[in-house]
Amino acid sequence: MMFKANFLSVALFAVSIGAFAQNNCRDLRGCERKLCELNTKLTYAKKYNNQNQIRGLENAIEKTKTYCTTNFANYDLDKKVKDKREKVEDRTEELNKAIRKQESAEKIAKKRRKLAEANAELNEAILAQKGK
Repeated sequence: MMFKANFLSVALFAVSIGAFAQNNCRDLRGCERKLCELNTKLTYAKKYNNQNQIRGLENAIEKTKTYCTTNFANYDLDKKVKDKREKVEDRTEELNKAIRKQESAEKIAKKRRKLAEANAELNEAILAQKGK
């Protein structure tokens, strides 16, 4: 039970950080946006004294400062969109297969939810890509 509570709090923490970073860094582009989002996450990790996350984020910030170029940042966004499109295609195929096999309504509904989640992730990636 304790593991579930800790896992849930970490998951909620990660989601809230992501949303906060997106709001504060929204007007930035490319490497600047990536650094802004990493620094926002680092601030939260320090606030909650998460040493593993702090080390990982500091490493990511250094690598971003060293290696990030506008082309790299754009490539990263393009790759995310491509990966999300593939996920949508896979989920669509799974749903169609379940419908053809006449699986239970519960299984079909679950596959529809997964497809909807994949579509939402794709739309989010496309918006980030357009904001390059």
